[in-house]
Amino acid sequence: MARKTWVLDTETKGTGANVVPLEKVVQKPDSAAERTPRRRPTPARRDRAASPAPERARRRTKPVERSATALPPGHVRKLGTGEIGKVQAIDAKAGTATVLWLKRGSVSTVPLSAVSRR
Repeated sequence: MARKTWVLDTETKGTGANVVPLEKVVQKPDSAAERTPRRRPTPARRDRAASPAPERARRRTKPVERSATALPPGHVRKLGTGEIGKVQAIDAKAGTATVLWLKRGSVSTVPLSAVSRR
């Protein structure tokens, strides 16, 4: 039984490389010349000044109307994210409020400047 010599063929598309017998690689240059893609002639560029583009209709976008509903008593809205929470305690001396956030279900202490009644 004769041994075959194997080589790494990296001329495949993408990242795939194959291990192939040496005989196929030696024959490849002849077949590779036949497989070379032929380039199509590039079309001549049109002169944009010669053919003006049709005027595009302007899109009329309506401004987004945002309205926040009135919050129930004892509730605040976080200014950064708009998340709603129920006030559990206020420390006026420290300027903080302990809030139960309704979406997350967690409690945190936030500065009074970070929450709003609006």
